[in-house]
Amino acid sequence: MLAPRNDLEALREQFRAQGRLLIPNLLNADFADQLLTRAEHWSEWRLVTRISGMHREFDALEMDKLPPERIALFQKLVNDEARGGFQYLYERYPLYEIARAQQLNDQVLAQAYGLLRSEDFLDLLRAVTGNALISYTDGQLSRYRAGHFLTMHDDSADTLGRAAAFVINLTPNWSVDHGGLLQFVDQNGQVEQAFTPRFNALSLFRVPAVHSVSMVPPYVDRCRYALTGWARVGEEAEVQQAG
Repeated sequence: MLAPRNDLEALREQFRAQGRLLIPNLLNADFADQLLTRAEHWSEWRLVTRISGMHREFDALEMDKLPPERIALFQKLVNDEARGGFQYLYERYPLYEIARAQQLNDQVLAQAYGLLRSEDFLDLLRAVTGNALISYTDGQLSRYRAGHFLTMHDDSADTLGRAAAFVINLTPNWSVDHGGLLQFVDQNGQVEQAFTPRFNALSLFRVPAVHSVSMVPPYVDRCRYALTGWARVGEEAEVQQAG
């Protein structure tokens, strides 16, 4: 499912120098198209955000049915949290958790999860990052719509063994004017570099790294789709069995 490539040495040198890069044409074209089609027709999205300092998840379809006054109250809670610090608002389908629970029944998404977990993908991550200790990945399918965003953070979590973060963009013809840019922030709080989502391209960066995803403005009537996750080192935790 990964497209063949002969530029690994150049990519590794760029990553070594900058700690981040954008790799075009990651997947075979047919599989990239299949993933986009599946994402466009997927319905099991979870709207995620922080409220009162805690991660919260909601059924996205049910949230869309709320009356305007309830939506306004929810948005106020989201905005209040953003004023106080780290905040996000977007939709996700948790491939990693669903698959580990043996509940991932969709064929295309199962193939996508298998790709993220494959030795071919791990070898690519090891080769580009120069980190031979990368041992596994997690992953989710994400969707950003109008009003969605992710504020500045650095992905640091020492206990989770995060070595690098990845974003496999699945949206064609995305413009800077659509927002949803992956922005890297320097020590002075200024945007140092930004990646505009590019179809079938892999954004890869070393963590910790301060970054954000700019808000998708209200006039945008399209969705920004991606497969996102972390490349991790260390031993993967075993699945906890119920009962």
